[in-house]
Parts: sequence; C-alpha cells; structure tokens
Amino acid sequence: MSKTWVWWALLVAGVGLVAVATLAPFNAIAAHRMPGRWCLACGGLWLTDGISNVVLFAPFGVALAMLGVRWWAVLLCSAAYSLGVEFLQSVGVPPARSPAWADVVANTLGGVAGAWLVARRGWLRPASWRVATRLAWGWAAGVVALFALTSAALGPRSGVARAARNDGATSARYATSALTHVPRMAWYGGLIDSVSVNGFGTTHRGTGPVIVQVSREPATVALRTVLRGRDREPFEVPAVFLHVIGDESPVAMVAENDLAATLDVTRRAWDWGLAMPTLRVEGVFAGRSVDDPRPLVLEAWSAPDTLRLTATWAEFQESRTLALTPVIGWALIQTVFDLGGAFELLAHICWLTALMMPVGWWGIQASPRRWRVLGVAVVWLWAGAAAMPRVFGVAPVSARDWALMAACLAAGAALGHVAGRRARRGYAADDT
Repeated sequence: MSKTWVWWALLVAGVGLVAVATLAPFNAIAAHRMPGRWCLACGGLWLTDGISNVVLFAPFGVALAMLGVRWWAVLLCSAAYSLGVEFLQSVGVPPARSPAWADVVANTLGGVAGAWLVARRGWLRPASWRVATRLAWGWAAGVVALFALTSAALGPRSGVARAARNDGATSARYATSALTHVPRMAWYGGLIDSVSVNGFGTTHRGTGPVIVQVSREPATVALRTVLRGRDREPFEVPAVFLHVIGDESPVAMVAENDLAATLDVTRRAWDWGLAMPTLRVEGVFAGRSVDDPRPLVLEAWSAPDTLRLTATWAEFQESRTLALTPVIGWALIQTVFDLGGAFELLAHICWLTALMMPVGWWGIQASPRRWRVLGVAVVWLWAGAAAMPRVFGVAPVSARDWALMAACLAAGAALGHVAGRRARRGYAADDT
C-alpha cells in the first residue's frame, strides 16, 4: 500500500504549522519594541529566531522531498512561501508583526535542511554495525558538546571572572544610571518607593523606571524594590533595570507584564544571539488598581545556577525558582514555550527525546557490540552532564531529568531493536 498520503498529510500539516506560527494574531510585538522592517539583523535574538525558523520550515521540506521534489525546487518553494508570509506581515496581516529578510533566509534554509534529512535517511538503518557505532558515539559526543554550550550560555560573560580576578576584593561600583529611560521600552506608570541592588539603595517615590548602572557585570544580583499601584499597559514594562556602563542590555530587569511580575537577565547567551529564560510569577497585579496605595515588594535573585522571584503584598505572596541546568537548552533557542508555562514539560520531554533517543536507536543496532557501545555512550553522557556544574557553575541535573533521559534512551534502544532486526542478520557477515 502506497504511503504517499502520509507525505501529503505532512505537507498540509507543515503548511498549516507555518501559517499558524506566522500569521495567527498572537505573540504580537509592542510598538516600542518593533524591529526595523525588512531587516537582516533583527534585534538581539537573531540566532534564536533563525533556529526557530529553520525548525519551523523543516517539516515542509521533508514532505516535499518525500514526494519526489528535487532539492533546488524545495529551495524555491520554501523561499516563495516565506516571501508570501513576509509580504502579508508587511501589509498588516497579522497586526504587530514585522517582515524581515532574515526570516526569508532562515525559512529557506529550513526547507532545504528538511530535504537534506530525507537524502540522509539511510542513516536510520546503518549499513553495518561499525557505522551504527560511529553514529551512536558521534551523537553522544554532540549531546555532551551541546550540554557544554548550554552551560556556557547560561553563565555570566567571560569578562566577569576576568574583572573579578583583576579587581581582587574590590566590589563592582553601583550608581544611578545616566539613562533616563529603558531603551526601546515603555515608561513605568506605577509608583516606586525604593530599590536596593546588591546593597546599593536609592529612593524614588514617583513613576519609574529606576535604572541602576554598575561598573562591571556581577556574577550574582540580589534586587529588592517596593512599589505601589501598577502600570496600565498589557505588555512588559520595566520597573527596575540594572545595566553595565556602556551596555544597554539588562544584567537584571524586574518588570510588570499585564498581571504577572517577571525577571529577565542577559548573560553570555545574549551575546550569542540566544534567548535567556524569563521567570514569571503570575497574578501579582490582579486585584490592584493603578493608584493602589498598598506596598508591593518584589525580590529577585540571579545567580549562575538559579533565578528566583518573590512577590509579596497584603493579599498575595508567591515565589518562583528556576534551576539553570545543562538540559534546558530548548529554552535558549525558541520563544514560544515558556519555562513554567502550560507546555513546559512537553517541550522539555521533546527536547530530551531528540537528544537521547538517537543514541539508543543507533547503539542497539551496533550488534554484536551493542551493549558495549551503549555502555560507553551512557558513561559519556552521564560524565558530561555531571561535570557541567563544576566547570560552569550551573545547577546539577535533577533526578527527574536523569530519569527522563534514561527513559528516552531506553525507548530509542527498544525502537532500534525492532527496526534493526533484519539489518542485524546481515551484520554477522561483517563481524570479522
């Protein structure tokens, strides 16, 4: 029975996924943060946006290639579809979106990447156990490298450690910033009484934001602010903003986002064009009017291994803590699913599945040495993940994530065993 209908279904699904992600009226960009139209370098998250767009168009390219479309035709179809989407955005469909040449390039690359995966689908059933061994160990090495890159991205910029060594016991110097407003963001309408950042304190007693500058980026930030009322805007508006002199990106920013309080930080990931996780405490401003006289205390903590945000006022107390581990790389390369959001666990499991399942899939097909191959790969993965907290200062991998990684690897091995039974019959002749 022909499976052509499967690839037509995937093509329809791919077209629909792109349409929903790019043309549906959600994730609108506030006017004051809108990037330039038809840009090639669109804002700080250029690498995150590029990766997201490549992944978005990959199923489209896979479906076309499986239907027999040549790679150059896949390239043209991907470019044409992307140009159509960007044109609609340029005429206001949907509102609050900005067309970009960078998106066209990334989308086209995504379609071609999908076609390339189809051309290399023979890797799913390696021709010999030696090839399967190389694939299993190569993928495991790539996963460890990805853990290292994630850990490095989550940490403070390299200049922080260097400055700390040069300054010795001298602390970073804090002062009220020369900036009069947070770049590309709205003015905070709530009343801020006081702010304390790593022991530096200032009073304000007016609408915000309070902007503090520091001579060099600190490795940890302890921030506390007392405010009254709330802002009227439904999007993110900063109340407290800490930055390094000469750099307009936030070392730490506490903001109001509709009814939630948020903590944003930038670290090495920002310099690489990647996203950093945003910590949200929901419902903080529910029940508060714009002129509410009751004080609201927001306390934030930012360290290489942890983000924490606590909100307290007369009728509300809530705290959120986020451990920054080597296995949350998915949060750095996309902006659709939030850590702490409704789909966080699903996104996390999909990420670990993509990392671990290929190791089990190829490892079990490395007969007759499959257990040796899998054993070496598991030790490599375990040692790599366990070493990252010591090397980069991130949080250790949790027991839950260890269990999920083991389950995903075992699932890959089970599926590989079923799919590779026929292939293993032919490996015996090669076992000499």
